[in-house]
Amino acid sequence: MMQVKYDRPAYLTDAVVAPKGPIVLRKRPPEEAQAVVDDFIAKNWRSIAREPVGELKYPYLVPGAVYNDLWDWDAFFTGCALPPEGLPYAAGSCQNLIGAPLREGRPSKKASADGNYLYTLLPYPLRAQFAAVMFGRGALDLSWLASRWDILSRSLRWYEENCRDGEGFFLWQTHSGIDNDPSVYGRRPGTVAGTDLACFMFREYRAMSRLARALGAEDGCAEKAESLKKLIQSRYFDETDRCFYAVARDIDDNVPGRQSVTWTTWMRFGSSSNLYPLWAGAATPEQAACLRESLMDEKRFLSVAGVRSHSKADSQIYNNEPMGGPSNWQGPVWGLSTVLNIYGLLRYGYKDEAREVAGRILSTFASDIEQNGTLHEFYHGDTGQPLFNPGFLNWNLLTFRLWQNIADDFDPTDF
Repeated sequence: MMQVKYDRPAYLTDAVVAPKGPIVLRKRPPEEAQAVVDDFIAKNWRSIAREPVGELKYPYLVPGAVYNDLWDWDAFFTGCALPPEGLPYAAGSCQNLIGAPLREGRPSKKASADGNYLYTLLPYPLRAQFAAVMFGRGALDLSWLASRWDILSRSLRWYEENCRDGEGFFLWQTHSGIDNDPSVYGRRPGTVAGTDLACFMFREYRAMSRLARALGAEDGCAEKAESLKKLIQSRYFDETDRCFYAVARDIDDNVPGRQSVTWTTWMRFGSSSNLYPLWAGAATPEQAACLRESLMDEKRFLSVAGVRSHSKADSQIYNNEPMGGPSNWQGPVWGLSTVLNIYGLLRYGYKDEAREVAGRILSTFASDIEQNGTLHEFYHGDTGQPLFNPGFLNWNLLTFRLWQNIADDFDPTDF
């Protein structure tokens, strides 16, 4: 088997790996913080870019820090965020993921140069989204998409046949990429319908519809997207708490009585995974207003550093432990959980709120760059201090040109 050696990026010196004490989150104009972030990203994004090697036939992206393989949602969000000169690596990541072998129709979650593919964790349904974003930017052409249309269609059918129950709920078969989301972590496979998974599937249907129109292929996905959106709005939203929640689907229909189980059992945890309908555009305007209220509440999701990965009000769960395996999404601020919600606020017309949140994450990242010379995987939900894994770039790159994107009403992850 091929062995691939990766060198530590040049900027990730021993001094960088050891933070120099607490960072100072000073007040500054967002444009000033954005300039620091943009300069750092422009200089260092190439450290996570890789040339074709082994089974990876196209240029590709890795998350950075200790991670050196091609991962599905990491590559997607990083690829969406890259400067224009990085498009070959973004498009190549998409091509490598779509070209990875299917196992009885199942896509892999990870691909490696040595041919090591990961099928034991549920891959995110995002290959069509990735292709649609890259096609929209001119990085993939119609002939290549046409030659891979059968692979995209087979992958989509795999989710429908293996992850969907009789009522149309898509079920997590393993824990999600939000590693320790209490709605899913430790639950039996196939028993939880995650709000985030439903939103990814909704976007995947939209992307397949977009590509089908471009290719002149039969489009059966626009109707599926609309149907799933209605399910998200009606069955994932708790009118009492005014929140979206994951839904428990381990229902025993063979109850020893005449009453059927007709109610919805929500997993009432304050995970940021329940905020995804805002980014995906799957919420009604009224539901979006509820999410906006939760997001901008400093007792819940809004942190000095950005958006917490879990609501502080959920005291049973909320913590800021610096850990990996699983990575901690039960409180710390992540670049991903913050920026996707910024674009969600923007989608529903909450531009002032989007700017407020953006100013916080940009200030945090700029302070880390200035003091420690790098970015981290996640930050303390109360203090904004870097907690874990220096050198992690990955979807932190979504902050590139963030302030200008808000001004332009532009979401780089949309298609």
